[in-house]
Amino acid sequence: MKKVILEPGRCYHVYNCAAGGDPLFDDESDRSFFMDLYRNHVTPVAETYAYCLLPDHVHFLVKIRDGVAGPYKHFAILFNAYSKGWNRRRERRGKLFRFKLKRIEVRREAIFRDLVRYINLNPCRHGLTKNPAHFRYCSFNATVRQSLSLIPRDELAGRFGGQHQLAEAISEPPDEYQLRKYMLE
Repeated sequence: MKKVILEPGRCYHVYNCAAGGDPLFDDESDRSFFMDLYRNHVTPVAETYAYCLLPDHVHFLVKIRDGVAGPYKHFAILFNAYSKGWNRRRERRGKLFRFKLKRIEVRREAIFRDLVRYINLNPCRHGLTKNPAHFRYCSFNATVRQSLSLIPRDELAGRFGGQHQLAEAISEPPDEYQLRKYMLE
C-alpha cells in the first residue's frame, strides 16, 4: 500500500501496536497518561471521530484540521513521549511501538461509518467486554452520551442520520470484509 502523508482536510485510520507482543497499557494510569498526551499533541491538529486503547494496540479515526503544518510530527511526538514515559516508569529501555505511525486515508463515507463501528466495537471483538459502554478507553460512551468529549457528536450524528440513529448504528457490527485493508489484524 502506498505511504500517505497526513494532509489537512482528509480523514485517516491511524493505528499502532506494541513491539514484540508486549502490552502498551498495564493499568488505568497508563491509558490516562496516553490520552493526556493525545489531547495535548494531537487534538490541536486533528478532529477525533473514534478511538480505542486496547492492551496491545490503539486505533483512531481522525480528520486533519485545515491550515495545520506538519501534522505527522504531532503523532510522532505522542508515540515518542508515551514510549519515554512508559520506559521511564518501568526502568526499561527500547522500542515500545512496532511502527512510527500506521495510517490509511479514508475516502469513502461507507468506510468512514464502518470504521467508527469497528473502532468502537473493538473491545468486544477482542473479548475484553460484551458491551463497549463498559470499556472506558474507547469512544463509544463519548459518542452516545451527552457529555464533554473529544468526539464531534453533532457531525457524527449527521453522518449517521441523527443522534438516535448514531447510537443504534455504532452498536451494529461493521462490514469487516469491506474494512479488511483498514484493519490492524
